[in-house]
Amino acid sequence: MSDRPSAASWPVIGRAAEREELAVLADPVHPDGTVTVLRGEPGSGKTTLLEEVAGSTARRVLRTAGVEGEAVPPFAALADLLLPVLEHAVELPAVQREALEIALALRAGTVGSPLAVSAAALGVLAAAADDRPLLVIVDDFPWIDGPSQQVLLFVARRLAPERITLLLGVRDEVPVDPAVWRLPTIALGPLTADESRELVRTLPVRTSPAVLETIVERCAGNPLAVVETARTAGPDLLDAALPPGSTLERAWSAAIDGLPTTTRSALAVLALSHSTRRDELEPALAELGLGAEDLVAAERRRLVHRDDEHLSLRHDLLRPLIAARTSRDLRRRALRGLARHAPPDVAVWYLAESTEAPDDDVAARLVEAAGSARRRSALDAAGRAWARAADFTADPGLRAERLLVAATDAALAGAATLADARCDQALALRDDPAFVADVETVRTRALSWLDPARAVDGAVRAADAVLAADPSRAARLYVEAATPLTMTGRLHEMETVVDRARAAGDDTLVGLATASHSWALVGRWADAHPLVDELVARAADADPLWDAQGLAAGAQSARFLERFDDARRLLGPVATTARQVGAPLILSYALTVRAELDGWAGRWPAALADLGEALEWADELGQAGSHAFGATLLARLEAARGDIASCRAHAESALQAAGPLGVASMQVYAAAALGAGALAAGEPATAAAHLARARRASDEMGAACATSVPFAGDLVDATARAGDRAAAESAVAWVAENAERTGSAYAEATAARGRGLLAESAEDAERWFAVAHAAHERLDAPYERARTVLAHAEVRRRWRRPGAARPLLLDAEATFAGLGARPWLERTRLELAATGLRSSEAADEHASVASLDVLTPQEFQIARGVAEGLSNVEAASALFVSRKTVEAHLTRIYRKLGVRSRTELAAEFTRRRRTPEGTP
Repeated sequence: MSDRPSAASWPVIGRAAEREELAVLADPVHPDGTVTVLRGEPGSGKTTLLEEVAGSTARRVLRTAGVEGEAVPPFAALADLLLPVLEHAVELPAVQREALEIALALRAGTVGSPLAVSAAALGVLAAAADDRPLLVIVDDFPWIDGPSQQVLLFVARRLAPERITLLLGVRDEVPVDPAVWRLPTIALGPLTADESRELVRTLPVRTSPAVLETIVERCAGNPLAVVETARTAGPDLLDAALPPGSTLERAWSAAIDGLPTTTRSALAVLALSHSTRRDELEPALAELGLGAEDLVAAERRRLVHRDDEHLSLRHDLLRPLIAARTSRDLRRRALRGLARHAPPDVAVWYLAESTEAPDDDVAARLVEAAGSARRRSALDAAGRAWARAADFTADPGLRAERLLVAATDAALAGAATLADARCDQALALRDDPAFVADVETVRTRALSWLDPARAVDGAVRAADAVLAADPSRAARLYVEAATPLTMTGRLHEMETVVDRARAAGDDTLVGLATASHSWALVGRWADAHPLVDELVARAADADPLWDAQGLAAGAQSARFLERFDDARRLLGPVATTARQVGAPLILSYALTVRAELDGWAGRWPAALADLGEALEWADELGQAGSHAFGATLLARLEAARGDIASCRAHAESALQAAGPLGVASMQVYAAAALGAGALAAGEPATAAAHLARARRASDEMGAACATSVPFAGDLVDATARAGDRAAAESAVAWVAENAERTGSAYAEATAARGRGLLAESAEDAERWFAVAHAAHERLDAPYERARTVLAHAEVRRRWRRPGAARPLLLDAEATFAGLGARPWLERTRLELAATGLRSSEAADEHASVASLDVLTPQEFQIARGVAEGLSNVEAASALFVSRKTVEAHLTRIYRKLGVRSRTELAAEFTRRRRTPEGTP
């Protein structure tokens, strides 16, 4: 991996719009950080345009290029880009600096999280850009190593406040991370016929008009094909003398075949190498009795470029043509020579290419490479090395074990399809029940959000098969199967596998959390409460990183059971530790659960901030199911706040994301969100239809937990307001049965509110609303309480008691104003007007002073971090953004909150957060 030598061997013709856009992006006065993908077919001129912009900009240029093949060490491209500016790493937090140095092989150790490397890379580039704006160029981006790709995509999403322009060159035919296509793109199409003619005329060749027209026709506007064909065509060459087929292949093949044997052998070394450095290539050439002078003839024919440091082919399309002309013996000897003079983590791949399998020595060296990659948190590279080690392993049992490790690393790296395939390969070699159980454990984790139905079926079969011989393995698999069963809406099966895990003696934290979560969902709250008690008791001795899954799932169980304080107690260390060490998967889950808790408690700005960040992580990690779940939670909040269009958009996006995955549970979440939006928009009949669908889906799944997707209150209100008494009474009975079964305060309050709305006498209404208010005393849920207060006031006014309704309406008005629940605030004020009382200006004044709605979600996160005592660098590290991003947001935060210092911010932010929403 290295900077690509100059490839600008012809003038740039056409491309005026593309060149102008690139020039603007590379201008040092360009105010914002940007990323742009330059895409086109091979030979379309991407490298030439990148060379041109690099040579003309006043920015500092950092660059690298990808080379096709396996022999690319992890973080090689990142090293190319960062080593010239690595002095800025001293400004990083110690954890990030250490992770970056380990990743770049500058020190020994183990990287705790790939996220730390990504955040460190952003910090180094941002600090370097403070000195001088940067132009970062990565040509043939899909061919750089996978870990570097992920780091650069992370950086690309966070460039906005930095003086950095990132340009990625991509070939149309080369597979690439789908995230690349979501970036701004410049597509290079073919040259016009006139531009092709002009290009030929600028070259130092003479071509007859007939040949010129044939070149233009055959090359179809591909600049490289035009140039290479024109160079091989003489001035008197007739149209008939140009044979059909690939013009590039024809031109280059003729040039290669006309070279001396020694030159073709030297070209083979260049074609097989994944480095262009002369200090690596020349010793390998020497082992074959060759030297750089043997490449002179190829250089004359413009097949090779060289300078003081590099030797390289002019274009990567030459590689397959040279390889086809390389004998098996020469290939083996060249690869062995390259291996002897390459760094160890590259040499092993050359050996693998030159050795016939099986070979236990090569396998052992690949295992070492896998361990090195894993320590550097390059999990995809580690998985690839384990898989190649398996290819060279003679013993079938050991080969199967190495494939299982390869599958594990692929799953951890998020490559679920690859992990699934490697699981199949492993099972083809071994089928003993214990090994099958281990494989299916990995497969279940990999497929839970990709193909949950298949993940479940394999896990349960394997668990049943191993249960008698190894109950602990079986229990672990049953626990793993519970989550995808929940997602697919098979709650009765979920309950069965959890019961089996408990019967098998499972007592792990994740097992306790899964059981309590599952039992809460099916209404077995009496069984779930003791498990949460045990989780809370064991939490003090738990490791917030290694036990994160159990603690976070336990927190969600406690939330279901309305034990909000216990949920926060379990969740707090997980969220903090996940952020400190950079564990994005568990951080995203923890943020979502915390958002649910804050949503109930009326801390909506905090909930919105956490959901926004959780959705960003879901998108960044390619977790469509997690995105769908977070989007429905966001949609419900947006409905309550009156942002109906966003509510509907997020609910629909959740259905689109989850539908192909077979996540049936999302039907409940999305329908509930759409119903909440319609109710807030004043469309009770539409709301009732959506919410009835949510109820049917919930019942079909076997759910019996009103708090898991809290749409019961909306269902009762919608049916009552739509005038459908029978549907309203059915909804009330449904919720009341749930309250009796579980003891849920929310369900009890909702059922009582419904009965109060439907009461046929003022006395009955007052009695039921008294029950509802008493239930609310057991639940920290100001929004739901205000809904009950408003309903109570409406009923009092309906029974011609406007004076008694007014205090309730003023109470509800203050709460809704503090929350920012605009539809409900407007409804309350209409009721106030109907009682002859004007709305309270104090409520608006309180809301404007107390609410943190003035902050965007990211501003809220930064303000919260600074209020908790983090420095700018620490806040940047915690939120995985650059220091400049924090500084820019702090300026806006100070202005919005009317403060002038960090001390004032901490005091004001804490005061506003602690002000009880809805209390004047």
